[in-house]
Amino acid sequence: MSAPGPLLGFVAWSGTGKTTLLERLIPLLGQRGLRLGVLKHTHHHFDMDKPGKDSHRLRQAGARQVMAASSLRHALICETPEQEPSLEALLARFDWERLDLLLVEGFKHHHFPKIELHRRALGRPLLFPSDPDIVALISDEPEATTLPQFRFEALDAIADFICARLPRQDGHGQPPLPPPLRLFALALEGIANPAGEAYLPGHLSQDASGCLQVRPASAFMPSALPLANCVIECPARSAIIPGERVRIRLLP
Repeated sequence: MSAPGPLLGFVAWSGTGKTTLLERLIPLLGQRGLRLGVLKHTHHHFDMDKPGKDSHRLRQAGARQVMAASSLRHALICETPEQEPSLEALLARFDWERLDLLLVEGFKHHHFPKIELHRRALGRPLLFPSDPDIVALISDEPEATTLPQFRFEALDAIADFICARLPRQDGHGQPPLPPPLRLFALALEGIANPAGEAYLPGHLSQDASGCLQVRPASAFMPSALPLANCVIECPARSAIIPGERVRIRLLP
């Protein structure tokens, strides 16, 4: 699906805690310099208006679209009883010039990158085996998958993962990521460290499922660093084996 800007969905069965997680995650993403929006799919008969308020009275009188506006905020309420608006139509309502990332809660059957939330106690099946758009898993127990996995309480690591997925730009648009961000990635190649360096330069990438992967740069020399986009933490390690999960730091 083509979107006006970066989207990231959060999908789960009811009762998993999507809104609670977003409520805790949004401040951390804001601290990292992101301007965020949220689109939440909800039940059919929700109403954010209050009976007796002027906007509600005007809707009751028959207005199909009512906007309330002040110097601090504005809100548009639209009646759509004939047909639920498409996701594309809803996305077009946002002011993308003022957004770096739109977090989407729900809409799990649409095609855009998503993070799955899963709690075994609910007894519901995992979604990622049948949804190739899921790029990571937040769960209360480890699951058999190559997707990046996080515990619900690992909020900083989740925020770092989200930031690492965003395009890095200068000037207008997405601000550069504040260094150093620490993430986990899978080593695609063996990484030799005979001198016992604390950090080695690396090239960070993602596979089709969104899993973070890292390859070593040629040597730990100043001339090699501009070619690298991260450094691999390997204190007191003489080597890292292929497929090992290693901690990395993004370079500014």
